Formats: sequence, structure tokens, C-alpha cells
Amino acid sequence: MGKSLKELLRELSELHAPTGQEKAVADYLEAQFRKNGFKVVRDMLGNVIARKGKGRKVMIAAHMDEVNLSVLSITDKGFLRFVKVGGLYDGSLAAQRVWVHAKKPVRGIVALKAPHLMQEEELKQLQKHEDMFIDVGAKDKKDAEAMGIRPGVNVTFDAPFVELANDKVLGKALDNRAGCAALVKVAEEAHAGGCELILVGTVREETGLWGAGTSVFGIEPDLAIALDVCLTSGTPDVSEEKVPVLMGGGPSLGVLEAGGRGLIMDAKLVEWIEGLAKRKGIKYQIEVSERGATDASRMQYSRTGFLTASIGIPSRYLHSTGEVLQLKDLSEAARLVTAIADSFKNYQ
Repeated sequence: MGKSLKELLRELSELHAPTGQEKAVADYLEAQFRKNGFKVVRDMLGNVIARKGKGRKVMIAAHMDEVNLSVLSITDKGFLRFVKVGGLYDGSLAAQRVWVHAKKPVRGIVALKAPHLMQEEELKQLQKHEDMFIDVGAKDKKDAEAMGIRPGVNVTFDAPFVELANDKVLGKALDNRAGCAALVKVAEEAHAGGCELILVGTVREETGLWGAGTSVFGIEPDLAIALDVCLTSGTPDVSEEKVPVLMGGGPSLGVLEAGGRGLIMDAKLVEWIEGLAKRKGIKYQIEVSERGATDASRMQYSRTGFLTASIGIPSRYLHSTGEVLQLKDLSEAARLVTAIADSFKNYQ
């Protein structure tokens, strides 16, 4: 009996895997995959590729990286200027505790001027990230450098995993440690008879879906599935008209991403997955994304094109230090992807 999804998600959320430095999550996934009888390799970029069985190739990808910051420069007084890596909103950064990933990680905080010192106009304005800095307690530039800090060092957020009411959890990097946790459950539970099951922890999704692109090119699957989080409504600021996906409504089937500039799922595949979900008693929702995209948008258009699906786990407050999801949606997403893998041998 493996760990519960909540345990897996807690452990994965509290790991640090900035884009381009995903080793902590890669090590975790590799250990879980090997435990379940998969042969595992890592490619040059760091994608974790686990294979088991023979037959039609079903590739299921979940990205391992998280949005983060990277040190741009160190001021004479030892403060760190930074750039954003991935789609972070400036308003979510100020006063956040962080880890600076020097050879020995260093704690710090994204500094925020006290309101007592702000002019009236400053109080009304959003501070831009270019004007922010990180305070690690250094005496000066040499002291910060002695800590192993230099330009290019990654910075991640220091945010614990917390249980909320009504089956909900709060944590950093649930985008996409939720998909990674579901991937572990698929490794434990899928039989995929008549198929080769290929589970992939992808790198560098947050900056261009790059790991998915290189891995799908080499694998050449008969079916590629991206397992990721998705937007949800139900909060005062997001209406169902804008996002008709609800937390607690089950996983989403992302039929169109990035306003059609990314994935457009094959209509026959959509119908087949919907029928499968209904037969298995799995609640699901249909998602259309105007701006966002998942690894599916890269995988579908590799080589001469691949049959591709996108399965989403409804989540609130994406690309912040406190993302929220409902565990039932996560477990149903794992069930749906497992059912797809187990049944794909019969897809025509």
C-alpha cells in the first residue's frame, strides 16, 4: 500500500524545484517509479522517463518545475536584485519568505518598504518587481558572495503545506506537484495491458513547455497526456461565465488551450474519454483556456503530430505562494488517467 495522495502532495509541495533545477522532485519521482517496477532513465535536460510493459505507447507527463526567481545582481550593501522565472504577478511577491539556492541554501525575504515611509501616491501603486530586492541578512556584497550567492542562483518560496477545511489543501507549487502526485498513483495502480506505460516528469514547463517537447520527440507515443492543474471559478473574483470549471466538480478535460494557439484536442478522443469517464463513474468537466497552456500544447505538435489529451486538476490562486485544491479532484484525476491508460489498447 503506497502513501496517500495527501502525503505525496505534502512531500512534493515542500520540495524545491525551480525551473531548470528540478533534481529534488526528479529524485523523488524516480524512487517512486522504481519502487513500482518501472525502468527509469533521465535525459540530457533532466526529464525523468519511466517505462513499463509492451504495446501501444501511452505517455503521461507532469511537469516538475515551479515558478521562481533568479538572482540578477548583488548591491554593494548585500541586497539581491532578481528576475522572475515563469508567470509570476508582481503583487504576489512582496514580503514573501524565500530560499536562495546557493551551495548551502540561505533564507531571505522579498523586502517591502514599511507603509509609514511611503508617500500617499506610493500606497496606491503596485510595486514592480524591478524595484524589489531580497534581504538575506548580509552585511555587504562580499558577505553575500561568501554565502555562495551570485547572479543566476535560483530562489524559491518558503511556504508550508497546510490542510484547510472541506478536503482542501494549501501549499506552494501545487502547480504542478499535484500532477506529480497523481503520476505516482498512476504508477501504483495502472495495469495498461497491451500498452507500454511511459510516465514522464518534465522540466522547464513554466518557461516554454520545453521538457515535454524534447521527451515526446524521443518517445513517439501513440497517446500523450498532460496531467496538470487548471483554473477554477467559485471565488468572488472569478465567475462561472469566465471559467466554467468548479472545484469539487472533478478533473477537467482541456479541449482547447491558449485560445486555440496551443492544444486542440481531437474530437474523437474527447468523445472516447467522456464515454470512458461515464462508464467508470468519474465526474469530469470541460475546460477551454484563453491564455494558459500545458505540456499538451507542445506534445501535440512535435514531429508530425501526436494524439494528445490534457487532464486538469481544478486549483485556485495559481502561480502564487499559496495555491489551493480539493483532494477529491486530485484523486479523480488520477483515476481518470489510470482508466485511460488501462483502456487505450481498445481505442480505435
